[in-house]
Formats: sequence, structure tokens, C-alpha cells
Amino acid sequence: MTPAEGQPRDPDVLVRLQGEWTFVREVPGKATMTGRARITPTGEGRARYDETARVRLADGQTLTGSQSYRYRRLPAGNGFDVLFAESEELFERLDFQPCADGSLRADAEHRCPPDRYVSKFTLDREDHLEVEHTVTGPRKDYVVRTTYRKVERSPRRERS
Repeated sequence: MTPAEGQPRDPDVLVRLQGEWTFVREVPGKATMTGRARITPTGEGRARYDETARVRLADGQTLTGSQSYRYRRLPAGNGFDVLFAESEELFERLDFQPCADGSLRADAEHRCPPDRYVSKFTLDREDHLEVEHTVTGPRKDYVVRTTYRKVERSPRRERS
């Protein structure tokens, strides 16, 4: 949620990411996905990412899918580890750095031999998140682009 004019943002990126998001994910020539994601705190310096999506394959088939990750705040810096939900093995380490335009950016790399995932995460001042994974390997050569938009919460009405 975008803070009111003049109010500072929480400097902790893991706190800023908490809440509900909508997203569009594209794998050019292969699939497009639309869905919702939720990042929920699960304890001190930890959170869980859960998403559900409707997937449209290039051949027109439509499927539904879901995935989950766990996040663990880094001991130093402004970032977190992305862990596979089932095993808690490390997928990526994200250490966000400030950019001149006010956004935060993290770059990461994950090797899953023989494949390689190179990722870029950009969180702008309006709490829009752009994620790009470039995947290469003997049988893989594609880019996955995801655009997230934070779901604005309507203020609660007081009952009279």
C-alpha cells in the first residue's frame, strides 16, 4: 500500500512486501499467467509467499497453478533469502540496494545444474515490483517476467 503523502516508507523491504498483490507473468512464446500472491509474516524476520494463478499456454490451454516460498531476513543489509517452501533450501539471496530513482534493486543467481537462473528484482517507490528471471541450460533458454501490483485496502467504515 502506498503511504500517505509525506509519510516515510518502511525501510525494511521484507515489511514493505507483506500483504496482497496481483501479478501478470509472461514467458514469451510459452505462457502467460495472471494471479494473486500474498506475503504473510510467520515469525521474527520470516514470511511466507503463496501464489495462485491462471495459466494460459501458447496452444490456448488454460490451467491453474500455485506455488509457495519462504523468506528469511538477512542478518545484515536490506534483504532476505528466498527458500523453497518444502525443503527450505536456498533458491536465491536478495540484498536490495537503493537506486538513484528511489527504487530498490536486488540481483541474484541460482544454479541448478545444468541450468542457471539469473534474476533481477526492482521495487519502485509506488510499491510495484518487477521480477525478471533469465533461465539458461542445455534444454532451457527463456525469460520469465512478472509484474506485481500491491492490492490497495479500502479504509474501514466505522459503524454508527
